[in-house]
Amino acid sequence: MHVRFIACLISFVGSVIADNFQEPLRSPSTSLSKPHRIAVVGAGPGGSATSYYLDKFARSLSLHRPLEITVFDTNTYIGGRTTTVNALEDPRYPTELGASIFVEINHILYNATRDFGLIPSAKIYQAAPDSKYELGIWDGLSFVFTSATEDDTSSWSGWWDIAKLLWKYGLSPIRTQRATRKAVGSFLEFYNEPVFPFPSIQEAVLSTGLVAYTSVTGKDVLNAAGVGDLFSREIIQASTRVNYASNLGGIHGLETLVCMAIEGAMAVEGGNWQIFEEMVTSSATRLLLNTTVTDVIKDTKHGTFTLRTTNPDVNEFLGTEDEAAFDTVVLAAPYQFANISFAPELANPPAKIPYVSLHVTLFTSPHRLSPSFFGLDTQADVPSSILTTLHEGLDEDLSSRRGVDAVGPAGFWSISTLRVLHPDTDGTFFGPTSNHSTKDSQPQYLYKIFSPAPLTGTFLSDLLDFPHSAGEKDDPLSALSKKDVTWLHEKLWHSYPYELPRSTFENFTLLTSSGDDQDQKEGLFYLSGMESFISTMETSALAGMNVARLIVDQLHSQS
Repeated sequence: MHVRFIACLISFVGSVIADNFQEPLRSPSTSLSKPHRIAVVGAGPGGSATSYYLDKFARSLSLHRPLEITVFDTNTYIGGRTTTVNALEDPRYPTELGASIFVEINHILYNATRDFGLIPSAKIYQAAPDSKYELGIWDGLSFVFTSATEDDTSSWSGWWDIAKLLWKYGLSPIRTQRATRKAVGSFLEFYNEPVFPFPSIQEAVLSTGLVAYTSVTGKDVLNAAGVGDLFSREIIQASTRVNYASNLGGIHGLETLVCMAIEGAMAVEGGNWQIFEEMVTSSATRLLLNTTVTDVIKDTKHGTFTLRTTNPDVNEFLGTEDEAAFDTVVLAAPYQFANISFAPELANPPAKIPYVSLHVTLFTSPHRLSPSFFGLDTQADVPSSILTTLHEGLDEDLSSRRGVDAVGPAGFWSISTLRVLHPDTDGTFFGPTSNHSTKDSQPQYLYKIFSPAPLTGTFLSDLLDFPHSAGEKDDPLSALSKKDVTWLHEKLWHSYPYELPRSTFENFTLLTSSGDDQDQKEGLFYLSGMESFISTMETSALAGMNVARLIVDQLHSQS
């Protein structure tokens, strides 16, 4: 139970850059038919899946008209918010900076990992030596729940954790599991006929009955399922906070239950971005990285689109006669962050919605998490990874708030000990003939912290119990001594929308005229409306797969 629960915690180096953009990833089709040219703007999970499934569905239906797929992305790598950095700037230690795990019900990612021959990570998180607890849930005052470190020689610790749950929370864990299975069962209908492919998220949500979960808060759904307030606040809310930076009063019921569907949690060895790299490179005709699309201009006479970018070389290439017009454009990035101008203007552009500002801090240090910071007496009592929740006195007041106002006295969403590094010996030969000694070597602990605001040097020095005098006004982490924080990487993500209760969702199609009822025939598609329904790597990929099928079915019917 505890291993699965901790799993819920949570550059493309060989990229094709502008200088060699004219080199196609795949050989152009030799068909005599003029290809249907598709531009996919964004190479994250959604855009990558769009490209992959366009090619896959076109092959399965034996389209007479070949597809030519061009993928654009502002970044210099494939994967979007799924990316890694190397801890200690060492390629032996790739570390997820964005989306860390996926689970058993994520059929697209599971199947792709298998089909591409990618290697699942043996262990996503690592308990620190001598720690009695792999996971703890802290309410800012005390640990309300701890899960024992896994003992490979015995299964009793796992059974003891289950017994503790049932003793403290009664039937609430079982009722949560039943409610989760019911909601997930309805969601899985999205993958199969007659729901798939669905012209709109709205239609799919209504036909599967999931509007009953999305239109109310997580707290409401759990109450209706008979889940006790104590279990909801101490266990489930810890999960919604680490996954979506939200308390139960500020997140809809479906996303709340999705957080508890954690069976089979896994990641790809070396980084989950490899799934999406494989998707793009196996399907796209051309990949244009480090290229920001600024304008999408529709030729109203011919129904085609011209794209303009920040890269003059790409613009010159796209201006040639053979490359000027795209028949279909798929926007695979949030409209409000894409800064793309459409001409003619969109009749009903996607509404601007609030996104979480998630601060991710990765760092290495020779110091362990301090017992005194958490009011504990011994190092062994400090859990290796810590989720947070609100204590009873604050829960009602802060439950529906956002960001810094919602985090409560803990001040952070989670702290994870990802790995214990031994740079002198990790991945090196260390045998009888080696004279390398580890007597004086010092292990480095690799930590990951999610927080609603930047961390300060004072906070980190208290957390790890090392001396520090705040000299600068903002007390940045970068001012800390290298002997205490040996490596540091900070990132601010617009990680996902606030998953507020809602019963209406954006369409997959964008229209440039309010009087145009052609919908899909207009050729403009949009993926990120899916994010306010459920925001995961898998659901972004599902949106891409769904739009790809809509496009291919349309072309097939025309032929």
